[in-house]
Amino acid sequence: MHVSYQNANPRRGNESTILRFTDGDAKAVLLVDSGDGVDLDSLLAADEYLNGVLLTHAHIDHYRTLGKNVRHNAPVYVSPATGTILEHSLSEARKDNDLGDVDAVLDSIEPIGEWTPVLEGLEIRPVPAGHTPGAAGFLVRFRETFGPKGDDVASIISDERYILVTGDFTTRPCAGFPPLPTSFPVDVDAVFLNASTNETTIEQRNEALQTILERAYGGSRVVVAASALTGVQYALLLAAIAAELDRSLSITVVGQTARVLDALDIERPEIESCAVFDRPSDVLEAETVTIAGPDSPTTGSAKRLLLAIHDRPADAFVQLATDDSEPISNANCSTYAFRSDNHPSRDELDEVVRAIAPKHLVVKHASGYRLDTFQRRYDRCFTWAPDDGVSRVLYEDGEWSKPGWISESAARRIRHRQWKTNGDRPLATDDDSMSLLRQPVDPDAEGVDVDAFRSQFSGSVADPYDDQVALTDRDDAPPASETATVPETDRFEARVFGDGDGKTLLEVLESTDFSPGEIVEVSLSRPAEDGDSSENRDGLEQSE
Repeated sequence: MHVSYQNANPRRGNESTILRFTDGDAKAVLLVDSGDGVDLDSLLAADEYLNGVLLTHAHIDHYRTLGKNVRHNAPVYVSPATGTILEHSLSEARKDNDLGDVDAVLDSIEPIGEWTPVLEGLEIRPVPAGHTPGAAGFLVRFRETFGPKGDDVASIISDERYILVTGDFTTRPCAGFPPLPTSFPVDVDAVFLNASTNETTIEQRNEALQTILERAYGGSRVVVAASALTGVQYALLLAAIAAELDRSLSITVVGQTARVLDALDIERPEIESCAVFDRPSDVLEAETVTIAGPDSPTTGSAKRLLLAIHDRPADAFVQLATDDSEPISNANCSTYAFRSDNHPSRDELDEVVRAIAPKHLVVKHASGYRLDTFQRRYDRCFTWAPDDGVSRVLYEDGEWSKPGWISESAARRIRHRQWKTNGDRPLATDDDSMSLLRQPVDPDAEGVDVDAFRSQFSGSVADPYDDQVALTDRDDAPPASETATVPETDRFEARVFGDGDGKTLLEVLESTDFSPGEIVEVSLSRPAEDGDSSENRDGLEQSE
């Protein structure tokens, strides 16, 4: 068997790869993901045919050119969950993106969950990858035969080799979908490792969830803008956290997030799904979290809902973006932005490499300086990290090939370290580690600091409209005798909100001439009892 690989888009993401397998006259070509800039017209030779696409997950940067590259009746292999997601999301995605022949992609999708033959002696199997609902890596198994040619079948020895393609992954579950395993029931010889990392994934997740809960439990209408898959993850995390806290929380998912949640057949009593709504008021309520897409509120449900709360200071807009976006700055509602791309840290990446201990490591989804750092990072395997589109041989004549730039003496040292490492490495005892089945959401397992949330939010639900949260009832309020007299001026009714962390917000219920950002002095009193003078009613006063 002869095995080679080629970066399919080294300058445009470098997440896509061509794998070629040749055994005598039999040839197979597999494409791993089809991101920006992948062009099979220029990558395949005249005598080559595409035998299959391994699509790791339903993020558009991994399938943007798929509609232009499906051909030769090649299946697009996906996990069952990703197949379901694509059936409901591809048609939506092509409204704003040039995705080529989407119908051809939908016709080619082949969900698989077990070992699936591509050609005789070449099989693939999906493995869980965390990262996003339905994400999967792929194990590729090929058989090498040794022995005499001809009819002497009894003396032929067959041996199996394994390549792991991780795709984007995490070592934690995502929305209950299992993480990438670090122990397999087989020896993995080579790993194609997507090296996208984020050192603040867990920190940002906890801060975003804390902000959402503070505002919702404080009585605000909270709009969360996120991609559909991120929206599903956060809806399930919020529901699971509320259950841990033994507090009620109303969550509404709308638009594409609702369609994906429904398609995956996921139900939680805290979550209401509403794919289509006539008026924003239909899905916006105080003390409710409404999750909409896309993550940038320039279109779709997120834009409609932002416009609905734009001028309401007591409401909150939370943006879960895949980059370091700044919060929306031209809105009068409270705005927040958190990064939510869900990639592992460098330490987690190192742990995956250490635990699997492959002979060869091919670094993907990185470029330039980051590729160079990974080239020098691991000394117990042969690390391939070129940033070009040259085809390179990984395996031939029954042996794994060393990179051409590594000397024979260095290669001997690496092989000796591999021998010492693999001697004590345990293997998984069964295939359970490769199960794709979704489990109940465990916030702790997904990186949520449940103890901190329990400390902050446990207890009965506070009514944000209760007059007991008025400023005059605060423990640090000065005695009445020390309070300055406010001149008799304009009086306005106001509604009191809290953010769950000691901050009190007021929403004026009448039209005023206040300017956004203006600082005013206020005096607060409770509503008058029946029969009291109207001059003593609850009000907010502007001091001139």
